[in-house]
Order: sequence, then structure tokens, then C-alpha cells
Amino acid sequence: MPRIKGTPGPYRFFFTSFDCSEPPHVHVERENKTCKFWLEPLGLARSHGFDARELNVIRRIAPSFWRHGMNTVASSDPRIEHVRVTENEIIAQLVDGRVISVPLAWSWRLAEASAAQRANFRLIGTGQGVHWPDVDEDISVEGLLHGTPAPRPGVRAAEVKVRVLRSPAPVPQSTGKRRSSINASR
Repeated sequence: MPRIKGTPGPYRFFFTSFDCSEPPHVHVERENKTCKFWLEPLGLARSHGFDARELNVIRRIAPSFWRHGMNTVASSDPRIEHVRVTENEIIAQLVDGRVISVPLAWSWRLAEASAAQRANFRLIGTGQGVHWPDVDEDISVEGLLHGTPAPRPGVRAAEVKVRVLRSPAPVPQSTGKRRSSINASR
């Protein structure tokens, strides 16, 4: 974890490199006390052991390092480094080392494409997604991570979910008895 040298006072300021899903922040340590400050906008996230006076001192020091370009991680956004499509899966290797695989059936266009069409792709931007020009398919890294299958044209996603989640309602059967009105007893 990178440490900021030359910080005034008895404090150790550091950035952890595995707080991937959090906004830019700095950790501060002194003896057995710790705290964490968000940097944009500046605010205390948590404190263990520091009193209000010390937190105010730290609050004044923390932003000076942020203005000089300090960051917690170069980029916490997931990005695709490489992708391949097998007979059953779409497999994406991310820049941070993770590997995501989803069923090929989640992309009906790729499922119906030839091996040559599946092999012809390009990354979108710096890896925010993948584009297959031969079949006009685009898949985002967020879609892969969140598990979002592509619906076929003419089928709304909401209809697919409703069909999957809702079982057919039972057909009401008559008992032969007549229901009395709620107001009839009044």
C-alpha cells in the first residue's frame, strides 16, 4: 500500500490498492488509531480512536495530497483485456485479473454466429465492452458482471422476467355457494 512521505505530524497517510468499488479516499494511522477520509467531496468516512481535534488536523492535511494527484487506484472501473467465445460460453479476462464467463445463450446473436464471426471483435474504448461488427453485437463489462442476458427483438425484458417469475394463476372454481355481500350484514 503506497504511503505518503513527508506528511506533517505523527500521522501515516496511505492508500490501499484493493478498495476497488469505493470513491477516492485516504487512510490515516497514528499508534493504534485509524480513520478514513473521502477525498471528493472531503468528509470523514470512519474513525477509531481519534478525537475531534486530531480529526480536524487530519482533515486540513488530507486534501493537500489529493490536489497533487494522489489516487487510491489507477482505475477502479472494470475493464476487459481479452475475450473469447467458445461453443458454450463468452469468457472475458479483465485487466485486474478476474475472469468472467457467461452462457453463450445470453447473446442470441453470438449463439447464432459462425466461429469466424465470433472471432472478429474489437474492444470498446479502453475495455468497457466488446463489439462484434459482423453480427452487430455489443456487450458491456457491466452487463457481464451483473448477468444481463440480451433479449430477442420483439420480446421486452419485462415480459421475459414476468414469464419466468410468475407461474400460471390457479383457475378459481365455484363451490356452488353464493357469496354474501359485506354490506348485507349491516
